[in-house]
This record gives sequence, structure tokens and C-alpha cells, in this order.
Amino acid sequence: MYGGTSLALAFVRVPRGTPRPSDDECWAALDRDRATLRLPASNTRGGLVITGPHPVTAGEQLLDEYLVWER
Repeated sequence: MYGGTSLALAFVRVPRGTPRPSDDECWAALDRDRATLRLPASNTRGGLVITGPHPVTAGEQLLDEYLVWER
């Protein structure tokens, strides 16, 4: 992290009513975001901040969306 601010941010969507994504799934989403932004890989695994579920609809799919970033 740079200047105390998380550089990677991810939205993780799951079918509505299913369990929250695991920490491993959240870290994988953050790693994909870092790769997309061409940021260096994280050398440490700090705490995760996970908000949600936030109900969303994509097409006809009912989903729960979680916003994830590293503390």
C-alpha cells in the first residue's frame, strides 16, 4: 500500500442468498485487480475490509455484491 491508501479494490458478486465470498476469493479478486492495473503484487496480507451484501440485479440475475479492499 502507498500512503496508507489501498490501491486495489474489487467487487465480488455471488448469487443472492449464498454465503459471503471466502477471504481467499476476496484476495484473488484483489490480486486480479492489481494485475489489471499493472500494480506490483502485495508482499503482505493485511486485513481485509469487506462491505455487503449489497443486492444488485444484472440482467435477470439476482446477486449479492461485496466491495473488498485491503486495510
